[in-house]
Amino acid sequence: MELTQLRYFVALAKNGNLTQTANELFITPPSLSVSISNLEKELGISLFDRVGRRLYLNTYGLTFFNRIDPLLSSLAYAKAEVQDLEKARDATVTVATTSPNVFQGIFFSFLKDYPEYKLSQTSLRLDQMDSDDLIHKYDFLLASPLDFVAPRELKFRTLYNNDYAILVLHPDHPYANCKEIALAQMRDESFVALSPGYSSRKFFDEVCASAGFSPRVVLECDYTMRSYMVMQKVGMTIATAHTKKLGYCGEAASIRIDPPFTLRVQNIYWNPIRYQSVASKAFLSYICKYFRNVSFEFD
Repeated sequence: MELTQLRYFVALAKNGNLTQTANELFITPPSLSVSISNLEKELGISLFDRVGRRLYLNTYGLTFFNRIDPLLSSLAYAKAEVQDLEKARDATVTVATTSPNVFQGIFFSFLKDYPEYKLSQTSLRLDQMDSDDLIHKYDFLLASPLDFVAPRELKFRTLYNNDYAILVLHPDHPYANCKEIALAQMRDESFVALSPGYSSRKFFDEVCASAGFSPRVVLECDYTMRSYMVMQKVGMTIATAHTKKLGYCGEAASIRIDPPFTLRVQNIYWNPIRYQSVASKAFLSYICKYFRNVSFEFD
C-alpha cells in the first residue's frame, strides 16, 4: 500500500468523478483507475459503488476514508511543521473571510509590523462555508457566527461583539438628522443592498426581518457602488458602525437603528489539529489584541 494510492483514493472519494479527479491529480483516468483497483485488491474489498457516471463510497470505503483522510492531513501538517522549523521567517498565513472589508486595517497593520511574513486572503460566499475541506484549507476563518453553523472541532475567539446596525441615507432625507430610528418606519422606502449570498447581505436581511418587514430592494450591488447610489438618492441601505468608521458610507448620513438594536459579531475560527506556524501564531495573537477594547461609536 503506497502513499500515492491513498492520496488518489481520498481525492476520488471527495470528488466522485473519475475523469475530474484524474485531471485534478494531473494523471490519466486509466492510471487513476488502475491505482484504485490495486488498492482494492490489496484490501480484498471494493471501496466504491458506481451510480451512473459517479462513484460513491460504500460502507467499507467510508470506513477506510474516515481513517485515511485525517492521517493524510496529519502528514501534511507534520511536513509543514518540519519545513517551518527550517523556514520560520518565510511563512505565509492563509486567511478566509466572509466580510473582507472590515479586516483591511488589521491586515495592513500586521504586515507593517511583521514584514517578514506573508498573508494570503480569500473572500468566501456563504454557499462556500459548507465545504468539507474548509477547515483544512486555511489557517484561519474570519466570519460572523450568523454566517454558518461552526463544526464542533473548530476553536474560535470573538474578535468583537459591539458593532451594530445603522441606517445609511442621503443627507437631504427628512430623517437624516435623527440620532436613532425605529427601522419599521422605513418599511415603505427603497433600499440599496449588497448582492445575495454574502455575509453582509444576510445581516441586512436579518435586521429587516427583526423589524417585521421585507425590504423593497431596488438595486443589488457591491460595497463600492452602495454609498454612491445612496448619495444619488436611489435608496437607503443598512450598514454597521464599524463600516461607517472605516469610511465605507462616504458622505451619507448614518443613524443608529433602535429598535431593533442588532449587534454584528465577528469571530476568528481555526482547526486545532492543523499545524500552526510561527507566523500563524503571531497573527492570532496580533488580531485578538488589535480588536481588544475597540469602539465603533460615532457622532
